Amino acid sequence: MTLEELKKEIFSVPQPPQWRKGQFVFNYIDQIYGVARDVQFKDNVDCFYNDDKIDEFLECVIKRLNKELEDDASN
Repeated sequence: MTLEELKKEIFSVPQPPQWRKGQFVFNYIDQIYGVARDVQFKDNVDCFYNDDKIDEFLECVIKRLNKELEDDASN
């Protein structure tokens, strides 16, 4: 998966109007992929409170997801 593919997926879903963009991205990743807190705490990248970190956050998500796919393929 690429960063652009992930962004397209996320932003095709309607965002609740009361949520900031970063909050929406974080919650979507947490609900669908379950890696948001790993990125937040292990990679130290948090977009929940800082919308400027969305791209960096998603890049870390991509790395984690692609690594999981590689690990699954090697087993």
